[in-house]
Amino acid sequence: MKWKDRFQFIRQSMKKNKSRVFMTILATAIGCAFLIVLASVGFGAQKFIVNDIMQDRAITEVTVYGKQSMEEGESPEITKEDIETFESMENVKAVSHKIQLRTETDVLYDDYSGGSTISVVDFLSEKESGLNLSTGRMPQEENEVLIGYHLDQLLYKKSEEESEDQIFNQNGLVKEKYRMDEGLLNQTIEIEVEQYKGDEWETKTFPVEVVGVMEEPARDWQISNDVYISESVLTDIEAFTGTAYGATLHPDMKENEIETLQSEGQERVYSDVQVIAGNMEQVEKLSQNLKDEGYQIYSVTEELDQVNIVFAVIKIGLVIVGTIALLIASIGIYNTMSMAVTERTQDIGIMKAIGGHPKMIRSIFLMESGYIGLMGAFVGVVIAYLVSVGINMLLPLIIQQVFDQTLEEAIQLSYIPPYLALICVALSIGVAMLSGLKPAKKATRIDVLSALRRDV
Repeated sequence: MKWKDRFQFIRQSMKKNKSRVFMTILATAIGCAFLIVLASVGFGAQKFIVNDIMQDRAITEVTVYGKQSMEEGESPEITKEDIETFESMENVKAVSHKIQLRTETDVLYDDYSGGSTISVVDFLSEKESGLNLSTGRMPQEENEVLIGYHLDQLLYKKSEEESEDQIFNQNGLVKEKYRMDEGLLNQTIEIEVEQYKGDEWETKTFPVEVVGVMEEPARDWQISNDVYISESVLTDIEAFTGTAYGATLHPDMKENEIETLQSEGQERVYSDVQVIAGNMEQVEKLSQNLKDEGYQIYSVTEELDQVNIVFAVIKIGLVIVGTIALLIASIGIYNTMSMAVTERTQDIGIMKAIGGHPKMIRSIFLMESGYIGLMGAFVGVVIAYLVSVGINMLLPLIIQQVFDQTLEEAIQLSYIPPYLALICVALSIGVAMLSGLKPAKKATRIDVLSALRRDV
């Protein structure tokens, strides 16, 4: 019997019992859809958390906090010598290192002013580390600087009539009617530094030229008000303040504290250091090398490994629960195939009488059960995708109605990777064929004479 004839025989037999076959396929589809939707919740939650972790961090970035094991008298802070050590390590693409000004500063432009975070950086290292600009270029001269994406939206004209609550919006930015009409790119701004000298406060400004604006932060709630300056500008600020890193002195400080801040020739220490690997595969090895050298580090890959382990356990649990539903559906397939064998006893006897091999008869019933599993899996996959889309569309509305909050970004609670659907299809066909195995064996053991006499 040719394969084409076998398929035709199966289709004709299934058409005789449309209602029973339909209900069996429906049960298989529901079990398959249940399995996919359950697993998709685990995949969706994992994808959302992983994307959230990686949204504003470079996957090849390793943050170094300090030295973990120190010799006697050695400082735990990162120095220039440590930076050179990092740069000489294998698999290191670049080293980003910053020094933050230890004083409160204001940025001035015409009649506008506002607070800012001043950091000293090596612009070449920042460029190699992947610092991106929204507009402008990287600084080339000592008095050229980069500014944060939101800095021009944080400057305003100070007035006694308006309070800060009136000037700033709910996002922490200056309302449009109080903002500047033009941006700061290619403009000269002034960094205002205050210091306590001779029993009074003195103020000095340091003019710098804005040549580049950094790209917008990945997260909507983040505000970028940084100003990146060169080592030369820091030296000028230190000359005015008389302290390392422009640290501010206060009248209530003790003498030993003032002496510490004013001590000259201090070795530079860096508060924000990232070692950038060449690619993702090199991060793990680089992290281990830094740990072996006694540094305290953090890398996104370590956090991702922990997240993936947790969600692997969750997904396995959800798949097991979904598989149970699919196994329950297999009972219907077993019943359908057992009834099919009983109803086709005479057909089986005729096939045996004309020389039909038992393997051929068994293959027909296994193909029929597998066909039912395939159709159920196909319908189940379609249902699962529709349910997944519905969940992702309704979730923001439910959160908005229940918690009275509007989501700033879409949450994809359910995510179905293509391989999950393929695995479910294969699992459904496999379970269906296993369910039809016993009825298929029963069909091969039917006696020809008894079948032809309709005794069975």
